[in-house]
Amino acid sequence: MKKSTIFRLFVIIAAVSLSSATQGLAFEILTAEDFKQNIVTKDILIRTADNFIVLYDASGSMGDDYKEGIKKIDAEFQILEQQNEILPELGYNAGLYTFTPFKTYYEMQPYNQAEFRQAIDRLPNSKTGGFAGQATPLAEGLKKLDPILAKLSGKTAVFLFSDGTYQLGGQKLRPLDMARNLVEKYNVNFYLISSATTPEAEKLLADIAALNEGSRVIPFDALYQNPVYGLGPLYVIDSKVEVETLTETKMVGVKTKDVQFEFDGVEVPPDSQDRLKLVADFLQNNPDAFAVLAGFTDSAGDDEYNLRLSRMRSQSVKNYILEQSRIDPDRVILFWYGNTNPVASNDTAEGRKKNRRVEIAIGGIK
Repeated sequence: MKKSTIFRLFVIIAAVSLSSATQGLAFEILTAEDFKQNIVTKDILIRTADNFIVLYDASGSMGDDYKEGIKKIDAEFQILEQQNEILPELGYNAGLYTFTPFKTYYEMQPYNQAEFRQAIDRLPNSKTGGFAGQATPLAEGLKKLDPILAKLSGKTAVFLFSDGTYQLGGQKLRPLDMARNLVEKYNVNFYLISSATTPEAEKLLADIAALNEGSRVIPFDALYQNPVYGLGPLYVIDSKVEVETLTETKMVGVKTKDVQFEFDGVEVPPDSQDRLKLVADFLQNNPDAFAVLAGFTDSAGDDEYNLRLSRMRSQSVKNYILEQSRIDPDRVILFWYGNTNPVASNDTAEGRKKNRRVEIAIGGIK
């Protein structure tokens, strides 16, 4: 899929859906021309991280087959190409490294899409060469991030490709300890792109993700199949932007009102359940469709608490949709942002209620 198509798909289904709360519509079919905005610019995007770092896995296990005719390392390479192609330039600082062993491919600097692509092209894979199936000194690789993070300001997203296995180096360092040290010292979240195949490996990645509320495990296969998974950690759509659209008759998406929660609540309220049943039915009947859920809170509480609360709200909506259908859970994609990007003033009870929400966008319809 070309850049303009993927980028427009994510931005516009989200932007249209995010504005739906003000339109009083319970469930509306979107048409093809709804994707042809008069203006689609970075002005409707809000950066949610100041820096990002990619740790690329070139260890021996990445030489295993991923799907017929493609190895894991080649799928990993394709994911990075795809993510770079659709990432807007919003003023990030970026770095690209392998940790098997640690090697710099794009030294931490302002992100430039074309230059980052050139760095990706130099990464090892089975087709272009340079892949020798290295060991996996994961803890040592994480330790190498310490001096890099020490020079950064703001929030940093670390995208780590890993199958959850590792070798102990001479210093006998453990990945969980190194990751905990980074989380305690710096404003950093880990996004663990997991190809783990054993319970022990899955537990390691889950334990790293549990170090703070902003971190999470992203299934490798889900990201390979659907690039939207990789976009949420870096920016969110501005909920206050109104998107002007035209209309046609070809159905390409759905929008529905936000799910609004009671103060400190995580249970799906009764007045949203019928709408979510319609969403579940739509996904059930349209196997190419997927839903993107974004959880938010009002301004009460500290940042870590609000991140946890917004995660629980988006998970609650996902659980309800899955209970009403028989679809692959990976077709319901979760993001959570705490009190970022309010749609109304937090100075009034009415405004705070609007901000306690899960936004829903549905796309991928052929």
